[in-house]
Amino acid sequence: MESSSLKLAQSFLKDAQKASKGGWFSKPEWDLAAQYLDKAATAFKAARHYEEAAGCYAQASDAYVQINAVYLAAKCYENAATLADTQLKDHEKAIAYYSRASDLYRSQGAAADKAAEMMESAAKACEDIDTNRTIQLYDNALSIYENEDRGRFGVETFKRTIRYLLDKGRLSEAVDIQMRLSAVCERVNNRFELNKSNLSAIIMLLAFGDSVEAGKKLDEFGQDVTFIRSKEAAAAEQLVQAYSDGDQDEYARIAGDHPVTSLDTAIARVAAKTRIPGARRVEPRAANSAAVAVTGLSASGKQQGAFNGNIAATEVQDNDDDDDDLL
Repeated sequence: MESSSLKLAQSFLKDAQKASKGGWFSKPEWDLAAQYLDKAATAFKAARHYEEAAGCYAQASDAYVQINAVYLAAKCYENAATLADTQLKDHEKAIAYYSRASDLYRSQGAAADKAAEMMESAAKACEDIDTNRTIQLYDNALSIYENEDRGRFGVETFKRTIRYLLDKGRLSEAVDIQMRLSAVCERVNNRFELNKSNLSAIIMLLAFGDSVEAGKKLDEFGQDVTFIRSKEAAAAEQLVQAYSDGDQDEYARIAGDHPVTSLDTAIARVAAKTRIPGARRVEPRAANSAAVAVTGLSASGKQQGAFNGNIAATEVQDNDDDDDDLL
């Protein structure tokens, strides 16, 4: 079977070469060449000659471009990218093919979602190679969704990008992407995702140590009546208050409640690991809710937490969480 497929592929390839050359009195027949190259790629793939198959798909794409069959050209590069990615494990070539497929899908005009999908596939193929390049590829995918007014279909791509940024410790950039997601959700009136996105943004700002900005964003989000009435808004307000009060125990309690734990796993993990600079753990209060007298605390039993805008571990009494970093 393999040998017969290989012979068939070579035969199609010869026919394609003949059709693409033309002659003294005839022009290249790009439509025939594209079809033969496409068939050759399929036969090479059946024969498990994946390198040749990917090459034929790329050549077929170029031939389809000659006859302005842009969608078919994009599909060929997508097929070539899949082979390079899954069979050849040639991630550099896969990234190039996915990117080319994305460009072609986008130029086709009615395939913006496919264009973004290809760019995301390129980013996935790049994740273990180059962090900065991966972030740029993800950003390219998000920009397609935003610029083509297809944001409602890009929510999961936004979330994947945020997870990747958090995994790489790029918290500031993750906050920026989260805010872009909130803007998309607001534009398409996705209230469910918007409430979660707003709370996620507050959590990341507090993890970054910027409670001032978190407070400003909370006020900004508060202009939305629907958000104010949500459980996510209540959790966000309590988190900001606990952080400002320097109350690590209260912050941890809220971070363990359902509005936070039901967020994306990466965001919930950030909330659970956030430490308030300078905070002390507060001893359990008596049943009558009387304030506990603790040296260095105010009459309210809470110390105002100073922070320097950086992610830092708290100095906690009787706690050995020194290795419990944010990410």
